[in-house]
Amino acid sequence: MPDAPIRVRFAPSPTGYLHVGGGRTALFNWLYARHTGGTFLLRIEDTDKQRSTDENTQVILDGLTWLGLNWDEPPVFQGARLAQHQTAADRLLAEDKAYMDEGAIRFRVPQEEIAWDDAVHERISFQGADLKDFIILRRSRCIARWARSPRCSGTCR
Repeated sequence: MPDAPIRVRFAPSPTGYLHVGGGRTALFNWLYARHTGGTFLLRIEDTDKQRSTDENTQVILDGLTWLGLNWDEPPVFQGARLAQHQTAADRLLAEDKAYMDEGAIRFRVPQEEIAWDDAVHERISFQGADLKDFIILRRSRCIARWARSPRCSGTCR
């Protein structure tokens, strides 16, 4: 199978200003995309509707532009893709690859070995049995932002 074109992304959350560590991550991804002839994407993680602001989004865009890091496609706003996430979660439920737990939808992590070849670290593998099934949608049907996310304000329904 031929190698797919390189597509890397930077996915900041507009809950604050662009952090120097975020700028560093964006720089490394941008450099890698340019080195390989790949694509650098920007995905705004605006799923935390209580803390995400348009002002912070603009500060992030301005900061990346100031750093000279141009993205190759229009930015994707995760909050605008909520209906797609809900449809995918419903499909996973129907395929028994996810299940309801206290009103939230959890992804059913396969128990066997999960492995892939990484361009930097070579082969990476671990046992799925070592992972907890993680929440993919909250009971409010909002996108879960792993364990650190506050409860949804209800504005993303």
